[in-house]
Amino acid sequence: MMPHAARKKLAVILPVMVLAGWSSQGGAAEPVAEANLEQYQKFIAPVLAKSCVDCHGPKTSKAGFRVDELDPNLLSGGDIDRWVEIYDVLSKREMPPDDEPNYHLKDDDRAQIIEWLGNEMQKASRVRGDAGGYSSFRRMANYEYNHALQDLLDLNLEFTAALPPENASEDGFKNSSKYLQMSAAQLETYREIALEALKKATVEGERPKVVTWQIPMQEAMDKAAVLKQKPVHRKNPADAGEIGHTHIVNKATGEGYAYQWTYYVDLEDVHYGIWNLKPDEVTTAIPPVSSVVAVLPPSRQIRLDLGNWVPDEGMLRVRIRVGASERRPGQTANLRLVFGFETNNEGKRSARVSRRDVEVTASVEAPEFLTFDVPVDELPRNPFRRMHEVGGSPNCTEFLEINNISSTGNGGEGGPVNLEIDYVEVEAGRYEDWPPKSHAAIFFDSPNRNDEDAYCREILKRFMTRAWRRPVGEADIAPYHELFSKFRVGFSGFQETMIEVLATVLASPEFLYLVQTESETPSSEDAVSDLEMASRLSFFLWSSIPDTALLELAFAGKLREPEVLNSQIGRMLADPKSQRFTRHFVQQWLGLEAMDNLVIDQTKFEFYDEAFGENLVGEPLAFFDHVLRNNGSIMDFLSSDYLVINEPLARHYGIAGVSGQEFRKVSINPGVHRGGLLTTAAVLTMTSTGVDSNPLKRGVWLLERMLHDPPPPPPPNVPEVDLTDPRILKMSPKERMADHRNQAACQSCHAKIDPWGLSLENFDAVGRFRTTINEQPVDASAVLYNKQALDGVAGLKSYLMADRQEQFARAMVHKLSSYALGRPMTFAERGAIDEMAVELKKRGNGLRDLVSIVIHSDLFSQKIKQEADHEQ
Repeated sequence: MMPHAARKKLAVILPVMVLAGWSSQGGAAEPVAEANLEQYQKFIAPVLAKSCVDCHGPKTSKAGFRVDELDPNLLSGGDIDRWVEIYDVLSKREMPPDDEPNYHLKDDDRAQIIEWLGNEMQKASRVRGDAGGYSSFRRMANYEYNHALQDLLDLNLEFTAALPPENASEDGFKNSSKYLQMSAAQLETYREIALEALKKATVEGERPKVVTWQIPMQEAMDKAAVLKQKPVHRKNPADAGEIGHTHIVNKATGEGYAYQWTYYVDLEDVHYGIWNLKPDEVTTAIPPVSSVVAVLPPSRQIRLDLGNWVPDEGMLRVRIRVGASERRPGQTANLRLVFGFETNNEGKRSARVSRRDVEVTASVEAPEFLTFDVPVDELPRNPFRRMHEVGGSPNCTEFLEINNISSTGNGGEGGPVNLEIDYVEVEAGRYEDWPPKSHAAIFFDSPNRNDEDAYCREILKRFMTRAWRRPVGEADIAPYHELFSKFRVGFSGFQETMIEVLATVLASPEFLYLVQTESETPSSEDAVSDLEMASRLSFFLWSSIPDTALLELAFAGKLREPEVLNSQIGRMLADPKSQRFTRHFVQQWLGLEAMDNLVIDQTKFEFYDEAFGENLVGEPLAFFDHVLRNNGSIMDFLSSDYLVINEPLARHYGIAGVSGQEFRKVSINPGVHRGGLLTTAAVLTMTSTGVDSNPLKRGVWLLERMLHDPPPPPPPNVPEVDLTDPRILKMSPKERMADHRNQAACQSCHAKIDPWGLSLENFDAVGRFRTTINEQPVDASAVLYNKQALDGVAGLKSYLMADRQEQFARAMVHKLSSYALGRPMTFAERGAIDEMAVELKKRGNGLRDLVSIVIHSDLFSQKIKQEADHEQ
């Protein structure tokens, strides 16, 4: 923990951490329409004249910076980026310099300037957005901040749980400058997150010893015998399908025991933690395949109690030798890891720790190893694990749970798919390298390691260059080196002090904000610098900061050269980090987060569980990624003769011949009634009620997300459909909507929306194709507002492909440009969007080409225009 004295010094050095100038009370305050010029003239200007103008005025203009010429109207003036710089240097007490006592700035004066600037910047962000002009600065979105820390510190951990959720723009995007303001509490949280992240990235001392458990199932069966578990007996292998609970059995003899874990056992000597499996002091070779196995029926699990031995750092590696019983078509077999604890009847917690369910492809006759790597930091930990020895109360042990996530599937034949495990190996506290790469990247080898001042400056230069995405000079380093000097006396060692200083670097607006940078030799006054281009590229395609290769090209002024830029686009899309682009763009574009808030009727769709929901969301991501990697046509999003699915989804869609969890391209015929994004189960499910289809939600979704033609908001006091009315309950969704439209207040809007959704009525609440509703034939016919008739999903797709391709292409250009730039498009940019859509059509509508067109566009390569009318 930081000493009190050091924290006090930090509060003096960085008042930006506690000032509320960035805040609008969590984003809830009403926007202020006028600049506070009276306060500027009465108080701010005289203070600046006294403390700043001698060095930054008409006589002397250090760094080419004149305070006296700045436009104090941040709402409409052209100097907002300069005011951001002033806010930054004043907040960090970099200015006025300490060695200039004649220009000393009183704390109260400094605080008032910062407060005024913070309020004006907040208003400017809102007013420019409301007027259609968008600020050239925004903070990172939460997911961008998370990835930036992951890449900067080389840590595959999640960091943003403590940050408040974010709003989305009218296009659905969370990286929009219109909404990315900063509250004082949030700014304080950023430093706390950075400090904890840096502590996780760095280590001290010798390489820790790995704690290892080698667990043959014979050992687990011996435990079951001691704990007097119920004996089981299998006369032959066929009996395994008749035992519906987890058991351990010797297949050679048929003898075994049921396996039912509990934290408390009433025995003579030990009452708590009796399942505790102690780690091995000496590890041995992996034993041969054994006839003693743990048998896990579907939806069952085995808990292995690891005691209180799991360390607090490193990786948890779990290796499981496992095979699956015979699988028939429509059956799956997967492993899932859960980690948790149970201290008493009330104190229990467990969480899934495997990133995904892993398919078991080996047979029980020839089992194979599956390996899981989980950061120990991500485990839910028993708070009593270090307080006392195993056996006391409350129970201090922790368990690893291995789950069989298997299913017979809809219409599947044959018995349940059991998993058989004969050996588990757990290694905790693993490090692939020591010190780990995350540590070595910060505290690197240097001839100056024994010279704290010199080594501090080296670390700062390297770290700040990458974190701030620009070259840093002595003027940048000096205040942080001074901070190190002030902190050093309060900490026991160099490393601990540096971590505190680096956390402050990461709490700077230079890291948290994306701002327009100025090129040393700009090609035109409107062009962004190479450094800005590097950041725009990386936040677009990687949702994160630029890597070393991008920065080096930017430093050399070569990044915007067409051949170099094309090469970098190809390199970045080939990098695994581009999966973030697919994930975040598609989730936000399609609004897939709605799946998280949808409650599915489990009595009607009993097969719908967490794993199934994950498969649903995975399909549009896999589809988009396939089109991107192959430069497929964006028109495939409207209609395609193939799907990108896995076995569970193929079974859901009634498609045979698809086996396994991996998504792959599958050709289809028209009789499948699928193809494109409109008919993915994810889209159809999230636009349902969870019980039945919802034509209104589906129509609004199609207009907003696919055609960029959002309907007007509903008028006030619109009556809701009364689902308690027996007359209404007997109606189909289409009949309910027709009844609702009979009300005058609803007619005009619904006439523009309903037909789009009604054409998808053949799909139920979870996206299954149906031909009847309430034993009556489905009526999916509809007539659009322009009198265009639609006959079900086939008619909808036919119309979209025949008459709405250009609208969809323009919508895709608009959506991708808005996401790429992190702001809504403006009315003045309609022409540029139209030009890109024309170019896209010339090049065959390829998605990869569209990415390149956006990056090479003037919109992407020029500075943000501050005054433009918002496109409605």
